[in-house]
Amino acid sequence: MSTHTDPSEWTVFTFLPGSVDVARAGDLLASGGLGFEPQTVRVSVLGEEAIERPYDDGVWQSLRETSGVIAIDLESGLLQPSATWSWTDTGVQVSISDVPAPSALVDRLVDVPGLLGGASGDATDARWQGETEISHYRMWYDQPWEHLPRTTDEWGDEIIDVSGNPGRVTDVPGMRLWAAQDLWFGPGSALVIAHDAIATLPVGRVTDLGDGRWHVRLWEDGTPLEEVRKAQQVLREHLGYDAAEARVDAIRDALTAGRPDDPMFLAQEGSFPHGGTTRILQYFSASKHPTTRSRAAWLNVQEYDEHNTRVHDEYVDLTAQPHPDLD
Repeated sequence: MSTHTDPSEWTVFTFLPGSVDVARAGDLLASGGLGFEPQTVRVSVLGEEAIERPYDDGVWQSLRETSGVIAIDLESGLLQPSATWSWTDTGVQVSISDVPAPSALVDRLVDVPGLLGGASGDATDARWQGETEISHYRMWYDQPWEHLPRTTDEWGDEIIDVSGNPGRVTDVPGMRLWAAQDLWFGPGSALVIAHDAIATLPVGRVTDLGDGRWHVRLWEDGTPLEEVRKAQQVLREHLGYDAAEARVDAIRDALTAGRPDDPMFLAQEGSFPHGGTTRILQYFSASKHPTTRSRAAWLNVQEYDEHNTRVHDEYVDLTAQPHPDLD
C-alpha cells in the first residue's frame, strides 16, 4: 500500500464554546503529554497571516499574550505526528494525528467541563469511508473501487456515494460524528445527538464515567470488518448521527445562544473560596443538559488550582434558592 492508504491514528475532542481558552489548552497538553515532540508551532490569528515559530519552553506564555488566536498547529515534521487546537463560534476542538493520544491526555480531556464528545481510531479508514472524489481513488487507493455506488454533486459531476458508509465522518456544528473504535460523550452532546440513548446502546462496551459522561468501546481489536461495519451502523442510528446532520441549523443556534449577557459557560480567573485560581460555571436544564443562564435549573461550579487540579465541584439547585452572585 502507499503511504496515503496505510492506517493512521486520529483522536479528536470537541468542547462547548468558551470552555477552553489558550492558557487552558496549554495546561492540558503539558499535563497529559502529546505522545510526540513538536518542533514548530503555527499560530493563526483572526484577520492576520499565520505565524510560525520554534516550539520551545516559552511558546505557551507567548500564546497566552496573543489576542485573537483561532488555531494552534503543533508539528513535528512532514507526514509526522501533529496536533491542532481550533476555536470557532460553535466550539473548541483539539485533534492529534498520526500517533496514539496518551491515555493521560485523554483522561484530562474527558474531565474538562464543557465536553461535547471525543473519538479515536483509524483515520485512514474514516477518510476512505467518506471520500467522494473519483480522482483520489485513481491516484491513491490500492484496492478495488470501481464497484462503488455513484451519485452526482450539486454541479452535476459524478462522485462516489458515501451515504451508506457507516464509518464516515459526519461534520455538524460543535462535533465531528464518527463511529470510531473509542468514543467519549459529555453532557453537552445532548445538543447534537441522543445523549439519553447512550446507556442503552446495544453494541460495544458502554461505561458510565459519571456526570453525564460516557465511554464507548465500539469493538475490540481483531473484530472482523463485517462486524465492525454493523456496529458502526447501529451506533449511528441509535444515537441519531444522520438525524443530527439534518438539524445543523438548530444545532448551530443552540451552540451560539450563550451570549455574554446570557452565557452557557463562564471561565473566571482569580482567588476563589476553595483555593482555586480558575472557576468554571456551567449552566444546565432540569434534565442536566447544557443550557443558557436564563433557562437554567442547575449551576455547576468547579474550581481548579494553579496546577490545574480540581479542588471543588458543586451543583447548585437554582429552583430551590436564588442564583448565587458569581459574576
